[in-house]
Amino acid sequence: MSKCKCGHKLPKTDSLLNDLKENILANSFIKQEEFAFSAALVLMATLSGRKFVFSGLCSNLYILNVAPSGSGKDAPQQKLKEFLLDLRADNLLGAGDYVSDASLMDSLGYKPVRLDIMDEMGGILRSINSGKAEYNSKMADVLAELYTSSNSKFLGRQTAEGNKGECYRPNVNILGSTTPTGFQEGVSKAAIEKGLMGRFLIFLGDGHKPAERVRKFTRLNSEAMDRLRYILSIEANEEGTRIGGIRQDYIEVEADKKANDLLDQIFRDFDNLRMKTDSTSALLPIIARLYQQMCKITLIHAVSRVGVGEMPKISVEDVQFGYETILYYFSNIEKIVEKYIHEGFQEKKVAKFLNVLEENGGKMTKSLLAKRTRWMNKRERDAMLVDLAEMGDIIVESASVEGRNQTIIRLV
Repeated sequence: MSKCKCGHKLPKTDSLLNDLKENILANSFIKQEEFAFSAALVLMATLSGRKFVFSGLCSNLYILNVAPSGSGKDAPQQKLKEFLLDLRADNLLGAGDYVSDASLMDSLGYKPVRLDIMDEMGGILRSINSGKAEYNSKMADVLAELYTSSNSKFLGRQTAEGNKGECYRPNVNILGSTTPTGFQEGVSKAAIEKGLMGRFLIFLGDGHKPAERVRKFTRLNSEAMDRLRYILSIEANEEGTRIGGIRQDYIEVEADKKANDLLDQIFRDFDNLRMKTDSTSALLPIIARLYQQMCKITLIHAVSRVGVGEMPKISVEDVQFGYETILYYFSNIEKIVEKYIHEGFQEKKVAKFLNVLEENGGKMTKSLLAKRTRWMNKRERDAMLVDLAEMGDIIVESASVEGRNQTIIRLV
């Protein structure tokens, strides 16, 4: 079971979510449980799209998996494509890249539910969070609005030819991946404060996991496929509400008393955390959406437990699953913000330098550090070592290594 440094664990999966996760892991050369877990969530979110509503929220998710190149980010993405193809639901597959905000919006009218699977999302993050007046400068705003319009109306964009992208209850889901460097270069504190990255669930993979040969590639078992087909086939024929006079059909999922009592308690806890957090903290936009994110995952877990012919209902175990997932995510996002999110070129360079040390166990020879930081020249590197030593972030000392006296750099 994966566990973050703060001690929070990924919750134990059961039912369909577990079948999906285990099949992804069985077919992965590098078994990243976080990535198999996140892929299972976003697939269920897509299949549930526009059908179910809980606490005024739909199931759409934005997920970003972060790990070094060659660490197993691709296998979950490929398996999701396979699952949808086997279900003959490849019409739910959306974009593999965003060329512009126009390309993102213009298909919503005929494809309101979709899963966008994007490899190496670092370039997209750099573009949409750059703040420059470019052709895709509005993409961050569009993605943020799409996320929150899943149970209302997305207004689209005004063009000379009329309003484009207008859509009732769009359900766009994202499974993206990038490297730590791509994430660090593409996301700033300003990007988090603007709100988009607070809508992403971010999972960190282990870059040091060994690969294992897959002797036989397997498909999802027939019982799980039947349940996926059933969820896909559900038609929401109950009038939920009207938006602009247009009838909206969806199934309102109810929670039992014990689940509601627990939700009340968790809501208060998250709200207290929001009020206690400094208004300048980069974590505040993330904290403000923790309860919303938890409700979405709670709904997804409830849907994953239904048998053929059944309808979901929220129980305590669904709420506990959502809560444990969010605690795990939040404990990781605190580390991510501290380690990767910085303002200004110099601050980012210092963080990148310290990350090299940390990724090598917090202790390395000066010669090895030079090899791992070739993006700096010798004068910059020596100046960085002096500054960090003066600030107490590192210790520079001499020691015998393999019979030679060498300079050792050690993180404090």
